[in-house]
Amino acid sequence: MPYALETLKALMVTQHQAWLNRHGFEKPTPIQAQAIPTIMSGRDLIGIAKTGSGKTLAFLLPMFRHIMDQPELEEEDGPIAVIMTPTRELAMQITSECKKFTKPLGLQAVCVYGGTGISEQIAELKRGCEIIVCTPGRMIDMLAANNGRVTNLRRCTYIVLDEADRMFDMGFEPQVMKVVDNIRPDRQTVMFSATFPRQMEALARKILTKPIEVQVGGRSVVCKDVVQEVVLIDEDKKFLKLLELLGLYQEQGSVLIFVDKQEHADDLMKDLMKHSYPCMSLHGGIDQYDRDSTILDFKNGNIKLLVATSVAARGLDVKHLILVVNYDCPNHYEDYVHRCGRTGRAGNKGYAFTFITRDQERYAGDIIKALELSGFPIPQDLQQLWNDYKERAKAEGKTIKKSSGFSGKGFKFDETEAHLADERKKLQKAALGLQDSDDEDASQDIEQQIEDMFASRKRVTDVAKPLVSASNQQGAPSPAAAAAAAAATASINNNQQKLELAKRLAAKINFAKNLGPDAPDITQKVAKAIFTGEFTTPQVDSKTIAEQVAEKINAKLGYRPHNEDEKDQNAETETFKRYEEELEINDFPQTARWKVTSKEALAQICEYSEAGITVRGTYFPQGKEPKEGERKLYLAIEATSEMAIQKAKKEVTRLIKEELIRLQNSYQPINKGRYKVL
Repeated sequence: MPYALETLKALMVTQHQAWLNRHGFEKPTPIQAQAIPTIMSGRDLIGIAKTGSGKTLAFLLPMFRHIMDQPELEEEDGPIAVIMTPTRELAMQITSECKKFTKPLGLQAVCVYGGTGISEQIAELKRGCEIIVCTPGRMIDMLAANNGRVTNLRRCTYIVLDEADRMFDMGFEPQVMKVVDNIRPDRQTVMFSATFPRQMEALARKILTKPIEVQVGGRSVVCKDVVQEVVLIDEDKKFLKLLELLGLYQEQGSVLIFVDKQEHADDLMKDLMKHSYPCMSLHGGIDQYDRDSTILDFKNGNIKLLVATSVAARGLDVKHLILVVNYDCPNHYEDYVHRCGRTGRAGNKGYAFTFITRDQERYAGDIIKALELSGFPIPQDLQQLWNDYKERAKAEGKTIKKSSGFSGKGFKFDETEAHLADERKKLQKAALGLQDSDDEDASQDIEQQIEDMFASRKRVTDVAKPLVSASNQQGAPSPAAAAAAAAATASINNNQQKLELAKRLAAKINFAKNLGPDAPDITQKVAKAIFTGEFTTPQVDSKTIAEQVAEKINAKLGYRPHNEDEKDQNAETETFKRYEEELEINDFPQTARWKVTSKEALAQICEYSEAGITVRGTYFPQGKEPKEGERKLYLAIEATSEMAIQKAKKEVTRLIKEELIRLQNSYQPINKGRYKVL
């Protein structure tokens, strides 16, 4: 029996060797020769090697051996190996390499990533698989889906973090740690990357157990097979220089152009197509199916020109890629290394051109460092640009910091975040009416908060409705009446300016005497003085002061007393009460303000409550106070019954409350993308 087992193993080794030869893997690369024996011995590993050196196969081959030595999967068992990557494109590329070997070995590999439908991925996982290639966020979704019945990590004993520094740089550290913490402690963990900043080592020690570090060549160095050129150029001349490079190199192979923003990628693609260069763009704002199609066309050579952001800077392996152009200068060293590493792979020769403008001088130091470590000469104008920047920074007293790519913070699951999560749950329960007895005050708290922010003002007034005489109902006014009306109108227009002057002078006197802006006696006295030509300042008597104090008390109570003249007028007119309330909405979030100031919302509230609502005032940002005579943004509600006012206010409060709860429970930004649709 032992002899038969050894014979079977020898036969399998022969078959695997033939399979490797068929795919062009004749002999191991230096990183494979060092890493494969280390991993197969069971030790944790940190592998650092230049781009295009075969790191993927260095962790795949030991992984297959590891899986084949494990018992077969049973029903509801999770994967044996998990490979985590920072980008979807890299995950799909690793899955493609995996499937070259899984079919003859009888294994199943599933690629799990965001941006596409989750139902098909769940169906694949439920059928069972030994290998999962994933991005961290979607892996957490899969572990939490259907109460953990989709997949689990109970059988996982082999985990790979490919391009680990980029994952942590993108802020995935909490997600990666959550996944790793749920894997059994007797696992074997492997990290691979072409760049590995020193800040990464502390994080690596948390995940790995006494790792062996294998470094082939320089640490974070551009491959020497890539010829690096740096061009100091003005912004308006970059496109002409790009056309010149395309004329020289496009016939030799594919070209990859890197920009810094999504909209720049789309704009540059349109400009190139206008100059008869068929090309595609690739960035995070494009739909996942379009991204897959673009990558496939570029790898197959159907499209030989691709404009991309740094989403294509890692892992993208195109055999015939001859030229990389950094149209926008990379903002840190590791990004530069990986961008240039898309060409010159597997021993082939490649070219990398980097455009840098004078306002990007702070990035010159990283490019000089990359050229020095790769053994390429440094252009004199680039060195001069960097020296000038250092001297100017020194003169200003600034310190030049190294722009390492490892700067991402990510989402921290600490006590503060746990408290915020509890508050969100309480708000959700309050909004849905599901709060427990301990949480009964949650709904009241947010409503009280909204009530405090409203800073509402109430006012009740009696409005006179004149009775229409029978003579006026019979027909049009007589000529004499029309002439009298015209004379009265002219007299009113002539005296309006004097009346305004009287009001302003009265307001100044009120403020000077601390009586408030609305003093009826003062206004009358000043008006009389203005109209009679007597411009002396009237004296303020004790009666006026008493009336002012009473006016303030009435204003607080929302009461307006009737005087004798009004009683006489009421005998000839019908009166009704007009209820007014002002709700200040200036300090609410922007989306909450939009929710209650849109035409549709106002129309619905008015129809429901039978109250009139108008938007008044001006929006003032936080910290900026309005000038004299200006008001912050507010809603003016008017109605003939207090019930209508309350109904309108309750509906406005409900809309604002819903929006505040939505904002507190939302993790997604309001602006979801900046790219343009062509």
